[in-house]
Order: sequence, then C-alpha cells, then structure tokens
Amino acid sequence: MFDKTPMHKNPLPSLFVSALLTACCAAGPATRPAGVGEQVPSEDPAVKDLHSMGLIDGRVALFRSACPVRDLVKGATATRPSESAVAEAIGRMRHLHDDLGIRTDFSFQTTAPAGDEGQPGEQAAAVALERTACEAVGIRFVSRPIANSGPGSLQTMTDAQALALVDPIATDIRRAAAGGGVLFHCSAGHDRTGLVAAWLRITAQGWPLDQADAEMRRLGHNWPKYSDDGGVTSWHERRLRGMAALAAAGN
Repeated sequence: MFDKTPMHKNPLPSLFVSALLTACCAAGPATRPAGVGEQVPSEDPAVKDLHSMGLIDGRVALFRSACPVRDLVKGATATRPSESAVAEAIGRMRHLHDDLGIRTDFSFQTTAPAGDEGQPGEQAAAVALERTACEAVGIRFVSRPIANSGPGSLQTMTDAQALALVDPIATDIRRAAAGGGVLFHCSAGHDRTGLVAAWLRITAQGWPLDQADAEMRRLGHNWPKYSDDGGVTSWHERRLRGMAALAAAGN
C-alpha cells in the first residue's frame, strides 16, 4: 500500500499533498495533441526511448526506457540467444553502467510464454538475456512483472490492487537510487513504464496528475490501445487517478 513514511524522515512535503489533491479532483486527462507513440527522441543512441527523469530525492539518478535488449530477441523462438546477441546485450549494459552510472535495472516485463507485447516468448527471452547481461557488467537486475491486459493485469485490477502493486515498486526504485543510477522499463517503455514514471512524478517530484498524465502520452503511452471507452482514456490513466485518490485519502 501507499507508504507515507518519508524517504529522509522529513514531514510529507506540502507540494506532494497538493499534487495528490489535484489528482483526486481532476476530472480527466488534459487536452493533448492527437497522436500515439514516441514523440520525443531517445536521449541515448544505444537505448530506445531512454529519458532522464531528473532529480529524484536530490539525485540525478533515474532513467526510463524501452527494454535495452528488446530488438535482440525480436521473433525469438530459441531458448538460448546467439553468442552475438549476448555480446551485444553485454555491450549495451556496459554502456549504461559505465557512461550513465546505472547500478540497478528494474524490468516490468512478464515472463509468461505469451506476453502482452510482441510474439510469444519474446518478453521471457528478453528478461533472461537482460539478466545475463546485467550480471556480466555488475548491474543489479530486478524483475517486477506488470501486465498491461488480461487476467491479473492493470486492466482487471482494482485501484487498490494497482496501488498495492505500483507504490512498493516506486518506493524500491527510489531506495535503489541511493546506490547509483536506476533504469526502469517494460518492453516498449511506453505504457507500464509510463504509469510508474507518472506515479514517481507525483509522489517524488510533486507534479500535478494532469502534468504527469500528459507526459505519459507525450512519451508514447498508447491510450487508444488500452482503452475501453472509445479511446478517450486508458485504464492505465484511470488506475493512476484512482491510486492518487486512495493515497490522498490515506488508504
């Protein structure tokens, strides 16, 4: 559930409370330009959709992205990646370690035989390959699966269940940043990643919900794909608002 214990034993910032109240009272997502998908170029040529989230708890140590090895397992059917794929994955993770200071890597990808993005087995193959590459270069790999759709997913969860899933992940990400840079991602870096990033924007940086939601869409959240109201909003966005309402109410 929502952890009201401050990271550094300070009183809960008034800006944070204000942001949560704004989230509870907001009627829906702010008007945005039409279009779905990444609208901002990646900040790193080696990793798709990588973006710095700036200051988190006084540190510039947090990044979001697509899965760094996603393309290396595209259409994967073999249980073991090729030697060239492993070498490329290690090279990318070494770049993140040496050049960006990444020390912890959180993956939200599922490991079910058929993931909710890509071909069956791709996400499981990506998780295995990324774990191997992280271990090779000294990055701690943390698997925290989140499903976009289907049973047990953000689509079918209650707001309380989503809060119980997402808030501890956000707290662990913030704690991990004390030991160096943190990267978190799902597969494409748009939807599950967007939800966690928005929650961190609200809880760690005091952003109003509409601003955090707008960033979700600007950085690629595919709200029409994950919508059951004709593309007006997504269940990711509804979970975000529900989580904020519960948190503000002290639940």
